[in-house]
Amino acid sequence: MKAVLLTGHGGPDMLRYGDAPDPVAGAGEVVVDIHAASVNAADCKVRLGEPPYTLDRFPHILGRDFSGVVSALGAGVGDLAVGDAVYGVTDRGVEGAYAEKIAIKSALVAKKPARISHAEAAAMALTGLTAIWSIEDTGKLKPGETVLIQ
Repeated sequence: MKAVLLTGHGGPDMLRYGDAPDPVAGAGEVVVDIHAASVNAADCKVRLGEPPYTLDRFPHILGRDFSGVVSALGAGVGDLAVGDAVYGVTDRGVEGAYAEKIAIKSALVAKKPARISHAEAAAMALTGLTAIWSIEDTGKLKPGETVLIQ
């Protein structure tokens, strides 16, 4: 498969377009054919190697947020099917969305609502989690309370 490969920590000049092995779904994982991936601050921090984002092995495929279509199922995956449109966010240090395909734990993806595009779904994965954490964990918003989001 084709992917954007980080060849070492540093600036954008450390990124190369090249070939990487096709991922294989392990137990509890799915392979997703990626239709869209987003760029966020975490990608820049990993590229630069800012602690705790320092990598030991290269090449590395960046990209945490993605949307696409399930193309393979690993053993034990029962809530998704080949052909399902999904979106998700990878674990920190795993990344891999700047590629044609990704193997990821099925628990880290959700079915993409039909009313939104792959680009929209990929753009809301990590930012959506951040918003939920802010409201639930930091703000401790309770039922009946209101918050203004500007």
